[in-house]
Amino acid sequence: MVDGVHRKGERAAGVPLRRRSLLKGFAGVAGAALAGSLVTPAKADTARVSADVAPFDGDLTRRVLLGDGHALLALALIHPDPVSLLAGWQGDLKRHSTVIYAQYAERFPAIADVPVVGEASPDTFSIEAALATDPAVAILAGSYGPGPEDTHVVERLEAAGIRVVFVDFYAKPLENTAPSMRALGRLFGGEVEEKAEAFAAFHEERLARVRKRLAAEAPARPSVLLQAHSGAQGWDCCYVPGRAGLGEFIDAAGGANIGDALSDNRPWVRTGLEYVLAQDPDLVVATGGPYLAGTGGPVIGPGVSQDEARASLAAALQSAEIGVLPAVRDGRAFGLWHLLQATPLNAIALEALARWQHPALFADIDPQATMAEINTRFLAVPLEGCFAVSLEGVRKR
Repeated sequence: MVDGVHRKGERAAGVPLRRRSLLKGFAGVAGAALAGSLVTPAKADTARVSADVAPFDGDLTRRVLLGDGHALLALALIHPDPVSLLAGWQGDLKRHSTVIYAQYAERFPAIADVPVVGEASPDTFSIEAALATDPAVAILAGSYGPGPEDTHVVERLEAAGIRVVFVDFYAKPLENTAPSMRALGRLFGGEVEEKAEAFAAFHEERLARVRKRLAAEAPARPSVLLQAHSGAQGWDCCYVPGRAGLGEFIDAAGGANIGDALSDNRPWVRTGLEYVLAQDPDLVVATGGPYLAGTGGPVIGPGVSQDEARASLAAALQSAEIGVLPAVRDGRAFGLWHLLQATPLNAIALEALARWQHPALFADIDPQATMAEINTRFLAVPLEGCFAVSLEGVRKR
């Protein structure tokens, strides 16, 4: 075990990931992105969304500090120029979601001048750098940066007269995405609040559609392995969600997450190949992102075509330890953009999982069409790419 994480050749039944040490020992942007995207914030039972947020009395231009850089996407859903709001931000989006950053830099060149206050994990967040940006409000999401459990950060911010607003798109996303968007809307008020309410309602409608069908039909639940970054160098089998994060989506979409037995409240836990082989899951889902290019992992997400995503997923699973599973050999394998777990776009993950787990029941649901509607109705900068991909019909030889 190194820094609390089991490496290849070591056995682990279900080891929760440590927050503070996962980035140690990794060189390069791809390695840091991979480790950082698996950093567990709080346990799910400590996730928090600020309630009864009052409108800010004043102008928030260049007065908002983002404790998670990817929270920019939440602002972009409800504000026409989210970059104009930023006093400073955590560096995770700039460092690791380079396609998204480039799109925003083209539309909003001022993003290049926004001070960065940390890298891509809570322990890199600099409270001194954050205070130096002179924010009026700090939005903390607890994924790549500090959350409610980081009381030393919260206390310093509040002592400086900075309002702290908590949102959560990661630990308990099904429960907290809509309330988080409404909290942000109330902070800004006016047309921004109206748009936040519209997105929250849209998100709730997408979830309700899946839940109602499952409740009416009560289909058998297929067992599902969801593995983070299958096939990527240095991250062998297996990082899987417990009963939190993406694990919630498997269950809500009518599947049986094999990680449920490993943790009740952790978004990610470490297990071993022996456990996975013994479970013999009916379906395999791998997560990935553009930052995995060149690592052997699935390249899925912004700026990636469906053909590119499918080819990279097939190659990743071909080389991964879980490639011996019958589900992989028989083409019952799928891929998701990993950062659906940390953004309010997560209804796409639920719809994709529902369709894969129960194809007849959800044949009319198209996650890509849902993304297109989000682009048209909400996002200040459309997010194009392949966010969910299937290898159905592709049998491994």
